[in-house]
Amino acid sequence: MGSETDASEHSDCSEQLDLPVWNRTAALDRLDGNEALLGELTDMLLEQIAEGIPLMSQAIERNDALGLERTAHSLKGAAASPSAERVGQRAGELEIMGRRHDLSRARAALGRLQQEEDLLRAEAPCFR
Repeated sequence: MGSETDASEHSDCSEQLDLPVWNRTAALDRLDGNEALLGELTDMLLEQIAEGIPLMSQAIERNDALGLERTAHSLKGAAASPSAERVGQRAGELEIMGRRHDLSRARAALGRLQQEEDLLRAEAPCFR
């Protein structure tokens, strides 16, 4: 996992992601083929995104780097089990911005996360 973080730290946050929105195969492998659990985790992730985006927006408004880092870290973790790779990547970018106390590009990064949320929600019925 450390190498993923290191790679994220050096990536250009505005780049297009060459990752799947969902990686169903990886998710089912991780969950021992349990499709019901995948559906539950998907629902939980979508709920966490809906709660987390406003919290991150507020943290950015308040220049609360620690709040942004914590919320983004939590969302990144929630994206791992259902293999929502693009959301995880975007949340990781925000986490790093918070850790570095550099929120100068956080608003734009949050916008990119919201775009990934839209893609995720469009594909979510396939995971329930």
